[in-house]
Amino acid sequence: MLLAPRFTVPLRTWLVFLLYLMFPRDLEAQFPRPCTTPEALESRECCPLWRGSPCGFSSGRGVCAPHPARDLPKPVDYRINWPRAFFDSVCTCWGNYDGFDCSQCLPGWKGPQCMQQHHVERKEITDLTDQERESFLSRLHNAKQSPSNRYMILTSSDTTMEGNYVFRNTSVYDLYVWMHYYSAKSYIGSEDNAAHRGPAFAFWHRVFLLFIEREIRELTGDQDFYVPYWDWTRTNHCNICTNQYVGGIGPGGQIDSASSFSKWETICPYQESLGIICIHSDNSGPRHLIRNPGKDPMFPTLPTAEDVQDVMAAESFDTPPFDKTSSDSFRNKLEGFDIPQDSRHLSASMHNLVHRYLNGTMSLVPTAANDPIFMLHHSFTDKLLEKWLRDHSDATYPDSDQVHPAQRAQAYMAPFFPLRANSFYWGRTTQSLGYGYREHSLRYSDTGNSRARGAAGTLNL
Repeated sequence: MLLAPRFTVPLRTWLVFLLYLMFPRDLEAQFPRPCTTPEALESRECCPLWRGSPCGFSSGRGVCAPHPARDLPKPVDYRINWPRAFFDSVCTCWGNYDGFDCSQCLPGWKGPQCMQQHHVERKEITDLTDQERESFLSRLHNAKQSPSNRYMILTSSDTTMEGNYVFRNTSVYDLYVWMHYYSAKSYIGSEDNAAHRGPAFAFWHRVFLLFIEREIRELTGDQDFYVPYWDWTRTNHCNICTNQYVGGIGPGGQIDSASSFSKWETICPYQESLGIICIHSDNSGPRHLIRNPGKDPMFPTLPTAEDVQDVMAAESFDTPPFDKTSSDSFRNKLEGFDIPQDSRHLSASMHNLVHRYLNGTMSLVPTAANDPIFMLHHSFTDKLLEKWLRDHSDATYPDSDQVHPAQRAQAYMAPFFPLRANSFYWGRTTQSLGYGYREHSLRYSDTGNSRARGAAGTLNL
């Protein structure tokens, strides 16, 4: 529903906005609902009111302020230099306040004034009790079915054309899927994007998990909701591809009909054209989740504990040219482009190998977040990131013009509000962000996907 403007808006703006509603396009990203009105778009301000003042200014929460990206050159693809194409001013939150309107608390804090510390421990998913597992899965289904009352989706047919968009409603979970697609699809004229193939990879996904955790907490009222991790080094197959967890495998790779996940419809079918994102057509592919784990002969195995050890031995966080060709780079080894040369003759490793091993919805990175395994997988890669950072306290985020502009240290992560530079979370431990990782309660199994043996324990990272 359109809101009545608080000030005079040129007739042309209204006509263009109405045309957008009548003729939707299809590129997608998340936007705060109050910032999708004609007034906000015309003013180029995303500074929603909180208790009567922009960004909760009168309550000491934040201020509506210009952002540096507004002065950057106009890029070919308007997703670069976020959020230059849309807003000149956004909320800057003070203290422990957070959110697009400064109404929320920073990760790790809670309470009316965001002064109470909050901490959860992410467990390995097979270590959850029956009650914890059922609660987690129930929260996911709730998020899939419940409309987001905080955000809308921007859709457009061409990322090189500013102003070519319309806003749509979406569910809380599908909002999360769209955000990953928006950031993971390559920019026009390159293989680069905001979330992969560069130094922002691990930190972008850390923020992404914190985002969906908080949105599900807001939706359900469960302030202790968290995303568990899947330690794929403990198995030689997809041991959570069962109806007890994320759905068994049925005919043709579809999810077993006895699982509630068999009813999940995917959004944003993958399209090769770089300028077009999320266009639905009759030949867009399956609308339901697909998994064929281990059935692709190019990617028949999951990473092992030895692979993890090799990654953790890297001394540099990232190395020139800071892309998928980087050597001796923790980031590139973790992401899986720097592949071990051994008898397995792998075509991918670590993070990438898990995506390709599952051989379905997860295998195309822009669409992968449709599958709930995605968040479990990235929770584990985040655990590895934290361990490496703690062992390399002198490491730094790369400050180099060789880094793609969207992933440079001071560039803002797209499409998050409030704005956060790619280097913002460097030096902020998981403890300071309100979570940790509980080690698996069991030793590595003789039937697992590793020759290494780990000690039992409850070390909190």
